[in-house]
Amino acid sequence: MRDVTTTLCHRWFQEVWNNNHEQAIDELANHDCFAHGINSADGPKGIEGFKAFYNNFRDQFHDIHIEVLDVISQDNMECAHTEVTAVHAETGKQVKFSGLCMVRTEDGKIAEAWNHFDFLNMYQQLGQVLTPLEKTPVAG
Repeated sequence: MRDVTTTLCHRWFQEVWNNNHEQAIDELANHDCFAHGINSADGPKGIEGFKAFYNNFRDQFHDIHIEVLDVISQDNMECAHTEVTAVHAETGKQVKFSGLCMVRTEDGKIAEAWNHFDFLNMYQQLGQVLTPLEKTPVAG
């Protein structure tokens, strides 16, 4: 069994999410880090974009815990398999869903991240019905 506690991914989830240390974001990620799957194309960029997501998620969910189940690392890349549990602030419902986070590191900090979390499962646990966006017919 690998020791995931020595990885940057484990430290990130432990410090930033489980211990709720927002200041650890600045310590563990480059200022211009881009978080694919979290940063929006038209929203704030870099650390500020992630902090906007982070604070929004924390406003909606309490008792957030992210368990790092496994981490695979090679050279300057790490990929963490995680399990998220949290309580939805508005309904009091507990949710549990999985996710993958792959990061590229530079100088011991996260330089870029790719996030794939099962938010569909999370929304379904909250009783929300999601429908596909309607396609607009192309004129022609």
